[in-house]
Amino acid sequence: MDIDLLKGCGTTVTFHEGQAICREGESGQSMFVLLRGKVNVIINSFSDNSQVVDTLQEGSFFGEMSLLEGKPRSATVIASTADVIVLEVSQTDFSMLLLNATSITYRLLLSLNNRLNGMLDRIEEKDKRFVFKYRKNPIYATIQKMDVRSFDAIAKKDPDYVWTLLKYLSSSLEKLNHEYLQRIDL
Repeated sequence: MDIDLLKGCGTTVTFHEGQAICREGESGQSMFVLLRGKVNVIINSFSDNSQVVDTLQEGSFFGEMSLLEGKPRSATVIASTADVIVLEVSQTDFSMLLLNATSITYRLLLSLNNRLNGMLDRIEEKDKRFVFKYRKNPIYATIQKMDVRSFDAIAKKDPDYVWTLLKYLSSSLEKLNHEYLQRIDL
């Protein structure tokens, strides 16, 4: 990721081990890029059991789903090492970043797509029909075929479509988390 470009679009914040960076259910007015340390991503299932669903490393980002969807945070993120440093990017800066830095936007798209595919792959072993509705979506198919050149061409021609692609991935991840946790807890 182009850290210099990112640093011009946000504020650096330090968190200590065990400290919450954002909490599930809170409104989200920013996203975060992990510059140093590790964080745990935790969600609560319907049976009120907290589950660590991921551990993110330096260079990862989180919180973008709230910005894209305008919905409350879907997970709690906790600093899991000493002195975790994040770059907090506001809604205004995020929009400018998406419009002016297609390389970063493409990496965001890839990361969201990889998260979605990882979840679909894990679920598919148990419930192929549940996963099929995600994999048959035409937007999903478009994203799977995209490379950096085709993405750059789309971003220059139709930035609103890029926003649509990001929102699709974000909302699919949120729905998948919600639906699948509900299925597990029933």
